[in-house]
Amino acid sequence: MTKQRDHHEMEKRRLKAARYFERGLATSEVARKLGVKRQSAHEWRKSWVEGGKESLLSSGPAGRKSRLSTAQQQEVVEALLEGPQNNGYATEVWTLPRVRALIRKTTGENYHESHVSRVLRDLGFSCQRPERRAIERDEKKIAQWRRVKWPAIKKAIAENRLIVFIDESGLSTRPHRVRTWAPRGQTPVLQETFNWKSLSVIAGMTLWSFYFHIHAGSIKGEQVVRFLQALHRHLRRIKLLIVWDGAAIHRSKQVGEYLASTKGRIVVERLPAYAPELNPVEYLWAHLKQHEIGNLIVREAWQLSLQATAALRRMRRRQRIIRACFVQSELWS
Repeated sequence: MTKQRDHHEMEKRRLKAARYFERGLATSEVARKLGVKRQSAHEWRKSWVEGGKESLLSSGPAGRKSRLSTAQQQEVVEALLEGPQNNGYATEVWTLPRVRALIRKTTGENYHESHVSRVLRDLGFSCQRPERRAIERDEKKIAQWRRVKWPAIKKAIAENRLIVFIDESGLSTRPHRVRTWAPRGQTPVLQETFNWKSLSVIAGMTLWSFYFHIHAGSIKGEQVVRFLQALHRHLRRIKLLIVWDGAAIHRSKQVGEYLASTKGRIVVERLPAYAPELNPVEYLWAHLKQHEIGNLIVREAWQLSLQATAALRRMRRRQRIIRACFVQSELWS
């Protein structure tokens, strides 16, 4: 099903290229407009010159034809999307034996277990680690915030206010484990101490940069106020619009008193509850832990602070990381 859809999409792209060729556009311009390699556009032009639009039509997906009809494939996909629990299993895990049983029950076709993964790939599925989502989330409120509240917040730019997203995270001398290469059958070992020490980090992100403070222990209202003061000084007293979640430290009396003392120079908007994916800083933390300090082995908190500070400063110089954080939050493209 997915292969057929992919071939159909590629055919549409090639036919669009043919229309550009007819209008006299250069090969490089066609490649740029369609988001393809110049070599691909060159091959399409060659085929178009020799055989016209007909030469760019798809001949259909290659490979062995599926034993499942299109209707059966759709039926299997719908059953899979209902989830394992709705299909009688105790846990939300699709294993190959479970999928094999589902296909047999749904279509009557009996696949060998080793072929089930190929069927799943053909249907557009891949083996993935699930995201955690709070049961308390209100999807309607989150969608409304994106549709109504966020466009209103962006208008602050026209009022000469700088939008700053703020979030906090924890760091530990216990390594954040990530995948690494090793000889087959020899699992890598991280020598870690079980008396690990913790740090906290707070960051404020704008469209072009971010600022951070690292603290020993947890972050409280006092640390949030100090960070806001430093942020305001660093940004030359530009009016700020802070966007953050409804955490208790953000609603503390100390923070509230400081915000009131700014007399409107700093105003605050809250993100909807249980929606961390809306905050670009969350993706900053993910990159830091997964790519910059993953599998980092240190014994002391000062060593962790030193490594994390160096990593965050490197990240701050790489604009593509900051842009990627906003793209992943789907707030700015």
